[in-house]
Order: sequence, then C-alpha cells, then structure tokens
Amino acid sequence: MFTEDGENMDTPKRKSAINERMEALVNAPLAVEDALVALFDHSDHTLQRRVVETYVRRLYQPYLVQGSVRMQWHRFGLIASWEFLDEHVERKNRSEDEISNEPSVERRNERNWGAMVVLKSLHFLPTVMTAALREATHNLQAEIPDGSTRPATSGNMMHIALVGINNPMSLLQDSGDEDQAQERVSKLAKILKEKEVSSSLSNAGVGVVSCIIQRDEGRGPMRHSFHWSAAKLYYEEQPLLRHLEPPLSIYLELDKLKDYENIRYTPSRDRQWHLYTVKDKPLPIQRMFLRTLVRQPLSNEGLTVYQGLDHGETHSLWALSFTARSILRSLMSAMEEVELNAHNSTIKSDHAHMYLYILREQQIDDLLPYHKRLELPDGHEEAAVEKILYDLGHEINASVGVKMHRLGVCEWEVKLWISSAGDANGAWRVVVTNVTGHTCIVHVYREVENSSNEIVYSSISGGAPLHGLLVNAQYKPLGVLEQKRLLARKSNTTYCYDFPLAFEAVLNRSWTQHPGINKPKDKAILRVTELVFADKKGSWGTPLVSIERQPALNDVGMVAWRMEMSTPEFPSGRTVFIVSNDVTFKNGSFGPREDAFFQAVTEVACAQKLPLIYLAANSGARIGVAEEVKSCFRVGWSDETNPERGFQYVYLTAEDYARIGTSVIAHELKLPSGEIRWVIDTIVGKEDGLGVENLTGSGAIASAYSRAYNETFTVTYVTGRTVGIGAYLARLGMRCIQRLDQPIILTGFSALNKLLGREVYSSHMQLGGPKIMATNGVVHLTVSDDLEGISAILKWLSFVPAYSGGPLPILSPLDPPDRLVEYVPETSCDPRAAICGAMDGTGKWLGGMFDRDSFIETLEGWARTVVTGRAKLGGIPVGIVAVETQTMMQVIPADPGQLDSHERVVPQAGQVWFPDSATKTAQALMDFNREELPLFILANWRGFSGGQRDLFEGILQAGSTIVENLRTYQQPVFIYIPMMGELRGGAWVVLDSKINPDHVEMYAERTAKGNVLEPEGLIEIKFRTRELLECMGRLDPELINLKSKLQEASSSGTSANVEDLQTQIRAREKKLLPLYTQIATKFAELHDTSLRMAAKGVIKEVVEWPKSRSFFYRRLHRRVVEDELVKMLRDAAGHQFDYKSARDTIKNWFLNSKIGGGKETSWMDDEAFFSWKDDSGNYEGKLQELRIQKMLLQLSNLGNSTMDLRALPQALAAFLKKTDPSFRDQLIDELREVLH
Repeated sequence: MFTEDGENMDTPKRKSAINERMEALVNAPLAVEDALVALFDHSDHTLQRRVVETYVRRLYQPYLVQGSVRMQWHRFGLIASWEFLDEHVERKNRSEDEISNEPSVERRNERNWGAMVVLKSLHFLPTVMTAALREATHNLQAEIPDGSTRPATSGNMMHIALVGINNPMSLLQDSGDEDQAQERVSKLAKILKEKEVSSSLSNAGVGVVSCIIQRDEGRGPMRHSFHWSAAKLYYEEQPLLRHLEPPLSIYLELDKLKDYENIRYTPSRDRQWHLYTVKDKPLPIQRMFLRTLVRQPLSNEGLTVYQGLDHGETHSLWALSFTARSILRSLMSAMEEVELNAHNSTIKSDHAHMYLYILREQQIDDLLPYHKRLELPDGHEEAAVEKILYDLGHEINASVGVKMHRLGVCEWEVKLWISSAGDANGAWRVVVTNVTGHTCIVHVYREVENSSNEIVYSSISGGAPLHGLLVNAQYKPLGVLEQKRLLARKSNTTYCYDFPLAFEAVLNRSWTQHPGINKPKDKAILRVTELVFADKKGSWGTPLVSIERQPALNDVGMVAWRMEMSTPEFPSGRTVFIVSNDVTFKNGSFGPREDAFFQAVTEVACAQKLPLIYLAANSGARIGVAEEVKSCFRVGWSDETNPERGFQYVYLTAEDYARIGTSVIAHELKLPSGEIRWVIDTIVGKEDGLGVENLTGSGAIASAYSRAYNETFTVTYVTGRTVGIGAYLARLGMRCIQRLDQPIILTGFSALNKLLGREVYSSHMQLGGPKIMATNGVVHLTVSDDLEGISAILKWLSFVPAYSGGPLPILSPLDPPDRLVEYVPETSCDPRAAICGAMDGTGKWLGGMFDRDSFIETLEGWARTVVTGRAKLGGIPVGIVAVETQTMMQVIPADPGQLDSHERVVPQAGQVWFPDSATKTAQALMDFNREELPLFILANWRGFSGGQRDLFEGILQAGSTIVENLRTYQQPVFIYIPMMGELRGGAWVVLDSKINPDHVEMYAERTAKGNVLEPEGLIEIKFRTRELLECMGRLDPELINLKSKLQEASSSGTSANVEDLQTQIRAREKKLLPLYTQIATKFAELHDTSLRMAAKGVIKEVVEWPKSRSFFYRRLHRRVVEDELVKMLRDAAGHQFDYKSARDTIKNWFLNSKIGGGKETSWMDDEAFFSWKDDSGNYEGKLQELRIQKMLLQLSNLGNSTMDLRALPQALAAFLKKTDPSFRDQLIDELREVLH
C-alpha cells in the first residue's frame, strides 16, 4: 500500500481488502495497463494514487522492493518513487568440468530506484523532475544502512506520464504514420536534450526515460523509451522498444531482433502479446516474432478450461499443471492473433516464433499436475526437473501443435525461474519445435555463464542445437532447410526430409497401441539411411550407395531412404525403401536424373524383395527450353523495316554460333551484304531434360514401378499434387493413398481450358480430387493430413510380410479366437457387422468373425456393392471380400467439358455383381495375392447383372478376371456363404473351389442357399403351371374326387354334369394355384440348402454362424503352417514338386512319424500336427536330402555340356569369393575332402 506523510485514513480491514484487489490486478493475465493509465488523472486523488501504485507494481513485478512505493503531491503533479532489484546472474565458483552436472545460474540483485511524474504539461517537466530526483535519491539514501551516498549507475528508471486529453502530445494521431510518430519523438527528445534536464537525469544514474502519453477514450496511450547514450551524451529513442514500458521490455529479449531492418510492430488486441514482423533476406520470407510476459493469477480461477484445442479437446483443472495452464492460455491468445492476421499481407507470416517469459518464480509443484505431485530424491532434482519440463512441452504441444503448424508457428520458447533449495534452482528454458505439425521436438536448457562471463544455453544431456549459444545472440536468417520447409509448405505439403520424423512419430504411437509387446530397449525404433547416386553425376545405370548427411543437400529432385524400423509385428526390425519427390527442387518435376534415381531405387527394392513406398508430390515430366539459345537468338524478318509483315526464320550470329553452336543444328546463310547468319533448324540444348528425354525417362520408371508391384509390396501416398507421370505411377503401383486436399491429374485445369477454348474447369481438385479418384478405383484410402497418411502406410505394412516370400506378421490376438460370433443377421447380412462386429441398441458390442478393430476397409468409395479390406483373425492378417446387401446409389458426375452432361444417379441392387463391383473384386484378389495374404470371401451374390449396358461396360471381362485371379491365387482361400446368404449362377461359377483346388476351400452356413437359379426362377422352368396342376390333382382330395366324378360322368355321357364338374375343377385349381406355387417354391428351396451342397461335395463342411470364427481360425492357422512347410519343401527341392505333391509329401512325412503313428485320422489332428512341425528335427533331414537331390540334378545337367564344364572352375572361384569368409573356409575343406 502506498505511504504518504500525514495521511492514513483507512482502517486495517479496508486496507487489506484494497490491497488484495490491487494485488489481483498486478497478477491478472489480462490487459489492465492501458485502463490504469486512463485513470492517472482521476479527480479522486486517493484512487489516483492507488492506480499509480498498482501500475508500478505491475510493471516491476516481481523485482519491486515491497513497501517501497511512496507518493508525494507536487503543485504541478503527482510524484511516485520506489526501489527495485535489477536482475543479474552469477556463476558459482566451480570448475568447467562441473558445468554439465551442477546448476550454474542464480539470481543476484542490485537495488536501484525508479520514479514517475504525472503531469498535464511538459512545460512543468524540469521542475517536477527535479523534485522527483530529489525524492527518489533521498529515499534510497535513507534505506542504505550506513547512510552513505552510492555512486550513480545507469540502472535507474524515470517515467513521465503526460495526462489530460487536451495536451499537445495527445493530439498527434497514432494512425501508424511514421512521420507523425517521428514528430512526437522529436518533441520529446528535444526536451530531454535540454542541458538542465539531461544533466540532472544522467548524474542521477537514470539510464532509461519512459514517456507515457494519455489520450482520449477509445485510444490507447502512446509509449516511448529513451535510453542514455554515453557516446552521444544525450537520451535517444529506441524504435524497437516503442510501445513498450521498461523494465518489462528487457525481459522480451528484443535485442535479438536488432539485426533486422524495417521491423513492423503490431500489438495484440489484449495488449499482452507484441508482434514484430520482419523480412528475411535474400528470399522474401516474412517472419513474425511474438513476445509476451506470462502473468499468473494467485488462484487457479480462469485457467481451468480452454476452447479451440486440437481434436476438440478441453483440459480440466487438474489435467495440466499450473505452469502449463498459464503457458497454454498465453499460446492460445497468441494463436488467435496470428489467425486474425492470416489474410493481412503486411502482417501475415510465413514463419512464426513465440517467446514467453514467466514473471513469477515457479515452485517445482507448479510444474506438476495435482495428481502427479512427488517427492524428488536428493541430488537428482535437476534431472527430474528437466524431465518434467520435457513432458510439459510435449503435453502443451499435444493440445495446440497441429493448429500451430497450420498457422505457421514453427517454434516457441519459454523462460522461467525455478525457486528451489536443490540443484534445480535458477533459470530454465524450454524450446519446442514442430516442423510437420505432428513431430514435436522438445529441448530443455539451463542458463549458465561461460568462461567469458557470457550467459549461454546449456543442455544437461548435451547435443541440443542451442547448447553453448549465447542466450542474447541475434536471430539469424532462416537456413536452407527452413527455407525449403517453407517452400514445401507453400505447396501445401510436408518437406520430403521431414517425413522420417513423421514415420518415427507414428511408430512411437503404434507401440503405445500394443502394450503387451515389449518394445526393444537396446536399439532405436527407426534407423534412417539416405540413398544417393554413387557418382555425383549419376544417371541411368549408376548404382546407389548409403550416406549420412544433413537434410536439404540433395542435387536431384528425388530423395530416398532405407528405413529399418522396429514395429510391434517385427520388434527385431523390418526394412523398407522410401522414395519421395522433392517439391522444392524444380517444383518436383521428373527430369532424366530423377527418372534414373527412381528406377535405381525401384530396382534395389525389387532385388531385395523389400517394400517400396513412394511419396508423391510433383508436377509431372519436366519442361524447358534452351536458355542459352533463348537469350541470344535473332529473327530474320521478311522486311527489316516492317516487322508486321512477318518473319522467315530465327538465327544466330556468327559470334553466338561459335559460342553455343553445340546447342543447335543450323545451316549457314550468307546475305548479299556479306553478313553470315546461322539459321536454326533444330534446338538441342546444352542441358539435359528439356523435352522428350523426360518422356522416355517417364516410360522407364512407369515400367519399373509396374514391375515392382508384381515383385514386391508397393504403396503410393499422394502427399502433394501429382501430375502426368506422377499420376500414372500412383495407378501403376496399384495401392494408393490420397490426401483429401491433393489432386491426381494428368493435365492442369488451365491447360484443359485452353484446349477446350473456354473456362470449363476451375481447379485441379475438380479433375482429380478424392471425389473422382476415390470413386473410380484409383485411390484405396483417403486421409486428412500427412501424419494420418504415414499412419495408414504403416498400418498397411502391418498386414504384409517383411519381405516378399517371408512369413506373415502374426501377433498374439487381443480378441480371443474361440469367442462366439454374436452379431446375428435378421433379414440380410450386413457385411461390415459380420466382419468387425457392431453395437446393439443398448450399446453392447456384438462381435463379428474377425478381430475387433482390426478391419481396414479399402476402395470404400468405389463400387459400393462390394466391400473389400484387410483384417486379422486370431492375430493372422487376411484379405476380405464381402457383399453389400442394400441397394447403393452410383453417382456419375457431370463433365463440365460437355455442355449437355449432367450428374446421374444409378441405383445398384445389393448381392449383384455389376461391372464396377466385379472389377473391384478382381482388383482386390490381385492385391491380396501380391501381399501374400490368406483370403476370405463372404460370398453372398445372386449373380451378375447382364443387361445391355452391363455387357457394354465389361461385366463379362470383369467376371473372367475374377476367375483368373482366383486361379492364380497362391495363399489359402476360404469362401464362406454366411448366415442368410446365398450364392447362385455365374457368381458361384467364378468362385468355385475347383478353379483352384490346391488353395480354395468352400463352406456354407446352415441357413445359406446356393443353386443355379433362385427358387422363383427355377419353378418358372421346372415347375410350370401344368406340373403344378398335375401336383394338385395328385395331392388334393377334393380334386381327386371331382376328377373321379368327371370320369364317371364322361363315361355315362351326361354332358350337363361334365360341364359343371369341369367348372368346379377349374375353380378349385385356380383357388389352389397360389398355394401350390408356394409349395413349389419351397420344394425348389429344398434343393438350395447347405446340407445338399455338402452332400454333393461342392463345399467341405457346413459351419454354424456362431462358431464360424473359431472354426476358421483353426483352419486358417493350420493352412498357414502347412503352406510354410510347403514353401520350405519347394525351396529345398527346386521345381520337382508342385503344390499338391509337396503337400502330399509333408502329409506322408507326418503320418510316418512317431506323432502321426501311420493313422490317416491323425492328419486331421491340428495339435498333433503343430507339435510335429515345431520340432524341425522331424523334417530337416528330409529337406537336406531334397537339397542334395536338387544340386545333383543341377550338376548332372551341367555335365551334359562340355563348354559348361570348362567354365566350372572359374565359376566356382568367383562363387567362393562372394561367400562369407568363415563359411568359405569350411566349404573349401569339404570340397577338398570330396575331391580327394
């Protein structure tokens, strides 16, 4: 509370209440400074004094000496004085070797004084200032114990508050006009340069003079800071500190911006954030530096819930620590300002940096949420605080990181002081970078003094990027890496060199989803090695080599990595190849070197049978012209004096031809004047990659990528616009993931508009966005951002072997394989519920056939009457094809290029194969086979649609492709007609087990139906009306009686009775016909049952729906193990065995073993078979015999050729050179023994 001689009218209770309110304003994280300045000239002197004291305490928090604020009325204005501690740091007396292990920065404070004069006219300034200086120095001298006068320093502060809306200074409008601001500054500087004022201030040790100019309501006050210049011997304004009040401006570290010119200042709406916009050179990159001081209220009120967080999250009171909530609140406010200015070209930033300084000292408990409070062990406090701050950075980023990245905020930094009796006491900094929006990198630093007594960043663990740098070092222009990140960002994609970070982030997340699997601790989960040409001028045929280098050093517009990643499916590691366009290199276009590089990566992946992932963001084949010719060619005019008459040729002068003649094919033309011109016939160009050479390269990589699909696993992720050959690659690799905001196009919309001669298309997305590509079968999956895209890639990889021909990635199932299928179809079978289960009306989950949450549907938007995807059954990955039973609407968009075109909506009945759905089925079979997945088809088709349009659109071709792809399927196939399902006619034909008897097994549920036709159609042919009438006559007693009477009447010749009886018979038949039609239909249905299918041997077994999961898990497990042994046997024996003979051989081995006991029935005992297989001694000797026979056969074939025998020694020598040295010696010894 302020003190004034002779006045103390408030009671203690009232004084306490007032002090609490003032303290609340001092700590409020709100904009109260301008409101307080507006009350500086209030007519109530008591209120005025309280306002001034609150303002001073807020400015100097937390360095104000408590109880030191004094007020005195002068006849021309109010004078306030106070004392404050000037913050310094000191290094503990210890050796350099201890710097990394001991805290090294503590506060050391020196006492200074500050003063404020509140007056209505600068005319009275000298008089009032003299009084203020006398008052301030007198009070400080009284506080010094020995009463001595301390030498003047430059750390004292003087504040001049010019109040009254009619003062001349306030009339200068603050419209942002620099001339008006300079006029105001000049007037203030002139007064401060007066000898009397200047000398008195400088002699009193005043280093800074702050001027606050009050203005009328609705406009904030103006602020200027003048600093004493020892060189110039006067006070001069610091433009960078304009609008800020000392001493808080010191804590914003604005000195780091001094190297920039033309800094533009913008205050936030709440005046808590200060925005500085600068331009980086030489590139015109606009950067924004945001600065704030974090004030923390004395209570948690107002810091409990935040809106607008990522993923719609809100954080309750105890979800984050008190410190984290304070930081988060400030960051949210700053992001609102950045978002507000996103469309303001003068302020909008390409790259933003936020700096926060927490004023109040933090206790360690402030850093922890309430539920995580803990006791820190002695001697480990510093390490514990480092970990706490590290987690704090990640927690805050999890809330706002995605939004920050969207707004261009690439880094934020927090400085805070921790008050502790342990080794964590002192200044700390937390620096958080987020280059992709999903890859948070947190570094925690201490502040230490180096050997030159300069304060530097110090990382406890070492190796952090700012370690050892001065904390007040000037900000440097963005480096090449940051510049390229911005270029990629402008193309709306992630910079290619940041994708490894995204892969690592997704890998870490995938491990958290499998808590039951031990994450490897002795190795990193991701090891990335970049691949480059072995030759710097590498081109076609140049091999690739591994290299360790910094990002952004590539000289080819494509980059590639070999990634060794530890996944839950392969904890010991799996290897993939990644190849990506660099969209910052010639716009990601494909030139000859890019094509050669892509082909080289593809060939390596195929040779090693490893997955190849292509990250597509390109502009298609590169186009160009010979710039050396463009800059100097001349025109041969028909009439040199009249260019409008046209030209005859383009040519080069003799001098230019001598210089660039190799770039053209030209012939010499000698003019009558004697001038020699070289007429250009063809432009070849000095540089490679101007035209058709790019197209031939595109053809090469198209071939390579198409081959890669057949030889290994390929997937393309469209992370940016992909054009021309890029679009073809997306299709040739077959498996394609598209980001929702990125198109796949052959030609740009503007080029098409020129071709059509009118403005038809308005965007690339109209041509190749997800609404087109996800509904025509090109795109399998769509994702919203790059992290989701990488997650989809790794999820896809979790279903496929580590290498082509390798074992399936099988995990222990979280969903018990022997549980019942609880979803029960009522009238028709919902395919997705049958696959992955569904919730019932009470919220209870009803399990489907496959593992819960394992189904990943692909090609969802295309041919929606068929459902395809991948799932797991008991942890074993499988491919799935199922059938939609509801009528779906096929939407055929209108083509803007055709004026008479309009959108068409075509209904497609469920359980029927149409041209698109049959093609989708065939495509899925081909993909699953290439991925080496077992296949489940939940067959529920009534047949093919065979109308004219269907036949025209290729229904016959698509159905034939299903047969071909099923015939060549090399993994176990289970075709199951599910509950309430049916399979008829041509649909049965293309799925029958005899198409591929080695691999296809067919089953049906008890209620399933199957036949050539449906019962209604069958009776139209095989139970016509005549047969129905005969059946009635045979079964109906009344008809039998009537017909008997008719026969008697006919014999007796009574015509009247005959006609009457015939009428009665016809009436009876008409009455019974509907009923007997139902009977006939039922009779026909009895031919459709699953029991008949089993009896005829067209299915293996009838499988009850509730037990189908456990049954198929056992069969799948058995078939997978059998196929593993078959593959081992065929590898050992070469081409001597086909699949069936290999399987029969394994069966004989098993039956002749001790476990098999020679009993045929034991072959059906799964547990016995697994036990036999687990002991490799049961068959390894037999496999070795097959290997010997294979080698003997090969050597026998070699002996048939004399020329081959002569080459054998050299071939053997070359072979031995390639073998491992340890094995080579052993092999030589064995060969020597054989030869001797």
